Amino acid sequence: MIKRRSHRRSIITAVAVVGMILTCGLYLGYRLQLRPVAATGPAKEFAVAAGDNAPRIAQHLLDAGLIRDRTAFVTYVNFHGLRPRLKVGRYLLAPTQSADQIADTLASGHTLTKRLTVPEGYRLTQIETAAAAVGISQADFKAALSAPHAQSFLTGKPASVDLEGYLFPDSYQIDSTTTATTLVNDMLDTFGKRVGPEYVQTFTAEGLTLHQGLTLASMVEREVNIPADRPIVAQIFLKRLRLGQTLGSDVTAHYAAELLGVPFSVDIDSHYNTRRYPGLPPGPICSPGLSALDAAAHPAATDYLFFLSGKDGKTYFAKTLAEHNQNIAKHL
Repeated sequence: MIKRRSHRRSIITAVAVVGMILTCGLYLGYRLQLRPVAATGPAKEFAVAAGDNAPRIAQHLLDAGLIRDRTAFVTYVNFHGLRPRLKVGRYLLAPTQSADQIADTLASGHTLTKRLTVPEGYRLTQIETAAAAVGISQADFKAALSAPHAQSFLTGKPASVDLEGYLFPDSYQIDSTTTATTLVNDMLDTFGKRVGPEYVQTFTAEGLTLHQGLTLASMVEREVNIPADRPIVAQIFLKRLRLGQTLGSDVTAHYAAELLGVPFSVDIDSHYNTRRYPGLPPGPICSPGLSALDAAAHPAATDYLFFLSGKDGKTYFAKTLAEHNQNIAKHL
């Protein structure tokens, strides 16, 4: 009887030992499968799409050469309660990271961000191209431009023109949550913050609405790059407006040609062509920066009525047509 009990106890002990060995072996194998795929290697972008579950993410990681084993990754995620925390987005991952480090990164939501930089003077078409380079589709961007917008300053924008000029030139962070709609609204909101009531007041003092002041600033932005010359150019445009003269701005004719998809001509038939039609164009021709906006809001006080940008990059001013023609002969 004693021998039988002793034998049974030995069997139980042996089974327990074997179980422990197997468990340790499995755990060791599991930990080994969590090791980095390689000691060296470049980082790469990895995307977690909406609807991706842990097994699908694990398979994509395996296919990308970022983890050793699909089951080990899913086991780690489940054991540590990370399954509901894996976040949609684009991440920068490397084969030198362990599977548990990768899982923790995907649960952290620290997605890869990109920077969209919109220089002063960019047109909508250029902003659209720049946005496409950071992952915003051109079709979505066009749709976002055409959608209704709630910003109060847009109430003064004629319905016949688009958002040209109203997307403020600045740097914007783009991540996995950024859509064309959020980007356009962010740029509009930035415009509202940077071009506030003080500009409305100063434009009003010059007899301009916000839309007209923005349009004038966009012309100044494209005409001259020298900050000190911009208030003089703004004053010339305003003086010609009050005298009922055409503004004669080549940059508006260039914009008209782009809109129509035709070669540039000073005689192009478009109300954006201020060589042909009097007054300001229907709307801005680009997104002006604060330097051009300041110039339009605070024009200089001079007797000049003409200007040109010489081939040397300098701006030359004239009070009379005769002086202007002399500048053309000398500097162009």
